[in-house]
Amino acid sequence: MGLSTGCERLDELLGGGVPDRRSLLVSGPPGTGKTTLGMQFLQAGLDDGEDCLFVSTEQTIDELADTFEPYPFDLEAEGLTVITVHCEPGDTMERDDDLVVRTLEGGDRAVTEWFDLPFTRENVVHYLSEYGPRDRILLDSLSGLRPIAADEISFWRSTYDLIRLFSDTFDATSLLTAEDRNTGDSVASELLRYATHGVVELSWDERANQRHRFLRVEKLRGRDHDTRRHKLVFGESGVTVQPTQRTPPSALLAHDHLSTGVDALDDLLGGGLVRGGFTLLSHDGTTGYYTINTRMLASALDAGMAVAVALPAAVSLSQLDRYWTDADWTVADLLDDDRLFVLELVESNGCDHRNVLSYDDEQRDWDRLMELSYERSGDRPLFALVDTEPLLERVSRERVRAVRYRAAARYTEEDDVVVYTINPAVQDTALVEFLVDTSNQTIRIERGDDGIEWLTLRKSPTGSPGTSKVVAYDETPPYVDLV
Repeated sequence: MGLSTGCERLDELLGGGVPDRRSLLVSGPPGTGKTTLGMQFLQAGLDDGEDCLFVSTEQTIDELADTFEPYPFDLEAEGLTVITVHCEPGDTMERDDDLVVRTLEGGDRAVTEWFDLPFTRENVVHYLSEYGPRDRILLDSLSGLRPIAADEISFWRSTYDLIRLFSDTFDATSLLTAEDRNTGDSVASELLRYATHGVVELSWDERANQRHRFLRVEKLRGRDHDTRRHKLVFGESGVTVQPTQRTPPSALLAHDHLSTGVDALDDLLGGGLVRGGFTLLSHDGTTGYYTINTRMLASALDAGMAVAVALPAAVSLSQLDRYWTDADWTVADLLDDDRLFVLELVESNGCDHRNVLSYDDEQRDWDRLMELSYERSGDRPLFALVDTEPLLERVSRERVRAVRYRAAARYTEEDDVVVYTINPAVQDTALVEFLVDTSNQTIRIERGDDGIEWLTLRKSPTGSPGTSKVVAYDETPPYVDLV
């Protein structure tokens, strides 16, 4: 269960709003909108009749009123209590830094000043404990409480005590703001990230000499949340997050999909591979990408399609059988039934069958494979999987362009699917860019220095472009998953 932030898209990024009775840290440099975002969270609660508390450590009541003047926020709402907790010189005998508290409750604009106390964790927690229970709390900002402790560890403990007060004693859901690690106390900022349940990062970016605000959900325990960066827009209605979608609305697209055979990959692609289109799978030569390819082939066969495959040098026909141990067919059965057509690139793969072609010197390999599939597959839709690396060692990039367009025009129809695989590190840059540019979907698989494989959806008319997932392999079919 989650509480709305007052911004529908941000609620979606958080996987359903701010988790109930948990704390969320909003971090960012000055001017990125942390306080405004926090007040919008409180206003959403006020609109639902909830009791809210705003604790400000850096601005006075009048300054807050000026800050929120452009927005539809009500600092005098019946369910809202606003207090300021400042570290200022005082008259206590113990020390020079004292706690001065001013409170504004409901619509009463009379300001009450509390007696001076040393600015300590115990005193701050004791004072704030008078204001529970609450449904929502905004503490803006933790950076203003930094003098509460002599060192970073003590500051972390103080913050943790406040979070426990809000979550456990008040049963409240809280937003806490703080300067980011680059503009504030970096050690303290890192510790705050461990103390809170989730972290939302706000940032600036320059584009064409203009500054833009951005938001990213960096961490949220126990939730499958969106980690991509989004634009923050401030308007008369408050804070909104753009884009609400990374692809055009599905009603405008009307794409049919073919399942990849991997449920998590289908979800990422918005349904699977686009029928009637061209998908490019890019890899770095170190991954097990062909495991995903074989699941795509198996899914196409399950869907009743014919399959045309240009095999890479490292994969033989017998290996395909090993990938399909969970299927009702074998390579031999598919060849005899005119459902599988193969272009071999290594003689050791040799199979004497009319549907198995080998490389010739006329550079007609792709043409011959597509022609053969088109002539013999009957009325079945076609799934073509072409590993380009071995072919491109022999075929000019001009020839590749010609074949790419001719294959699309002559041999593929609206129910067909074409997938090319390519390794940009060993192939012509202009050619790689051409294939990326003409693809409907582009998937990138690469291995990091730590050995972890990542799959990123770079381009797609549906699904979640820009999203990355960890590739996980298993001993049993479908042998691969995305985490």
